[in-house]
Amino acid sequence: MANDTSAPHDRAAEVERLLDSDETMLGRFWQYEKLGLTPQEMAEQEETATFGWVYNCRRLVRVLRDGEVPTAPAVAQQAARKVRAWLKNNSLSNQLRLQLEDQEKLLSSRAEDRQAQTEETVAAVKASESAEAAGTPGIYVYTLPHYLRHPIDPDTGKTLLKVGHSTKDAYYRAGSANRLTALPEDPILLRIYPTSESSAAEKEFHTWLRSADHSGARGNRTGTEWFVTSLKFLDRIAASLKLEIRAITDFDLVE
Repeated sequence: MANDTSAPHDRAAEVERLLDSDETMLGRFWQYEKLGLTPQEMAEQEETATFGWVYNCRRLVRVLRDGEVPTAPAVAQQAARKVRAWLKNNSLSNQLRLQLEDQEKLLSSRAEDRQAQTEETVAAVKASESAEAAGTPGIYVYTLPHYLRHPIDPDTGKTLLKVGHSTKDAYYRAGSANRLTALPEDPILLRIYPTSESSAAEKEFHTWLRSADHSGARGNRTGTEWFVTSLKFLDRIAASLKLEIRAITDFDLVE
C-alpha cells in the first residue's frame, strides 16, 4: 500500500478497510457489526449456539484497530496469533506494520506471563469443580490448559478435547484419583450437554467426530475419548441432538 508521508497515519481507518475485505470469521463479524446485528443474530448467521466468539471478535477488532493489549494470557495469545497472521499481509502500510510488530511483542510477553497463566488456570479449575459438583448426567467436554494455550491447529482453533459421558458424576470430579495421577495438569471443563441418556449420546458424538476426521492420536496407552476438534463443532452436534448447551469455561477461538 502506498504511504502518504504528508499526513499522519490513520490506523483505525486502515484496519477498518482491511477488515472490509477480510474473509475469515473476523471479517464476517465486522460486517455483522456494521449492520448492527445483536450477538444472538450473529450466532444465528454463523449457526453457533453460544456467543463467546462474538466478544472475542470485538476484542480482536480493538487489538488490531486501537492497539489494545488484553491482560488475560489466553486472550493475549490469541490476539498475538491474529496479529502475526495480519503481518503476513503484503498490503499493510509501513506504519501499521511497525505498530503491529511492536504490539505483537507486548502480546506475546503478556501471554507468557507465568503468574497470570497460573491465576487464569486456577479460576478455570474452580469453575470446573463447581460445575462438576452438581453431578449432572450428560456429555462432559474437558481439555488441559496446555491445549488451550497451544492449539493443535492454531489457524482453526482445533485442539485436543476429551468428549465423554457420565451418568452421575463428572469423570474428572474434584479429588478423583484418576484426575491426579493420569494427567500432567488439572483438566478444565468447557462444556456440559445434559442428558439422562448419556451413554447413547456419547456414541453419537464420537460417531460424528470420527466421520468428520476429528479423531485424535490413537495408541495402546492413549484414551479413545480425545479428539482434535472445536467447541463450535461440538455445540453443533449438541444442537442437532437437541441437547442443552452449558458453557462452563468458554475459550472460543477465532480463526
